Amino acid sequence: MNLLKNKNFLRATAALVGTMVGVGIFGIPFAFSKAGFWTGFLFLILIAAITLLADLMYGEVVLRTRAKHQLVGYTQFYLGPFFKKALFFTAALSTYSALLAYIIISGDFMNNVFSWVFYVSPESYSIIFFVVLSLLILRGLKTVSWAELLLTALFFAVVLGIFFLSLDKLNFSNFKGGALEFWFLPYGILLFAFAGLPAVPLQREILGSGSERLFKKSIFAAVILAAALYFVFAFTVLGISGDTTTPDAISGLFGPLGGAIVFLGSVFGLLAVSTSYLMLGTAFTEIFHLDFKLSKTASWFLTVLPPFVLFLGGMRTFIDVVSLAGSVGIGLEGAILVFLFMKAKSKGDREPEYSLRVPKWLLFGLIGMFIAGSVYAIFIK
Repeated sequence: MNLLKNKNFLRATAALVGTMVGVGIFGIPFAFSKAGFWTGFLFLILIAAITLLADLMYGEVVLRTRAKHQLVGYTQFYLGPFFKKALFFTAALSTYSALLAYIIISGDFMNNVFSWVFYVSPESYSIIFFVVLSLLILRGLKTVSWAELLLTALFFAVVLGIFFLSLDKLNFSNFKGGALEFWFLPYGILLFAFAGLPAVPLQREILGSGSERLFKKSIFAAVILAAALYFVFAFTVLGISGDTTTPDAISGLFGPLGGAIVFLGSVFGLLAVSTSYLMLGTAFTEIFHLDFKLSKTASWFLTVLPPFVLFLGGMRTFIDVVSLAGSVGIGLEGAILVFLFMKAKSKGDREPEYSLRVPKWLLFGLIGMFIAGSVYAIFIK
């Protein structure tokens, strides 16, 4: 079967890519510039491999379980109520923080894209973004997954457009150097950029019954596509900006490339945060609906209102919010996921379409790495 002609495969793959590719991508060039391009590149390979393994492990957990859940529900089923509460706390912290970050930065991107036609404040654009994207989440998974497929294709096109427009501006001397004290900086940023666990159960749902054999291929394709996109984006921005690369990646391109890059970069940014908002919001709605047995409407309100209330209350510092989203939640989720995977091997109530053979030393090594990464992000970074 030609996978490129399989609409459900494309939608499922786009769901995971769209969840991973969000605001985290804009911090990657800055991290590479501080640590050195080749140090960053090695971290990119490492985190992509770890992400692929983690997503495949979670995919096996999903396939070994007859009932539909999100990560919190699977954790209760296999590990008990204590781990469920701990994971829900970290999931809520990271998800609400991420959704709030998307609302904040969307206003800047929309202002850059639409202000020449219709000018309002960035805060007003953020409110418009919240209303439109939240209503798409309320419409349900089918609408969201098709929107993901369209948006994912569009922002890939934008990144490639920026790359080809910048070919004559690339300076290969910018790929040298890097400060030793920043060698570990790409770790946390890439871990946040590759985070996409909430979309994995949605992939299985999009593929539908009888197509689970495509699940593994869809996960693999999504992680590889995201890694390729991150590499091209970091290569292009760093090749142009060098030491002047900014934390948001786009600002440092103003001088060399002019207004066109501002527009294209903002379009890409808006598409990236839109896809992530859609998938994270849908996944967290399903946690309330499937794992806590709330109605779909109540689940939707509990998902979209808290970050919006925080935004209206004045929490609008983008960098601080992103740091909160990535520091604690991802590390703890990753560690618990490994325990979940090991338990599902023996307690699963369904025969999976694929089964990973991961040595125990590697599993416990992953736990140590996730915990160490969380400690680093909180106390050192």
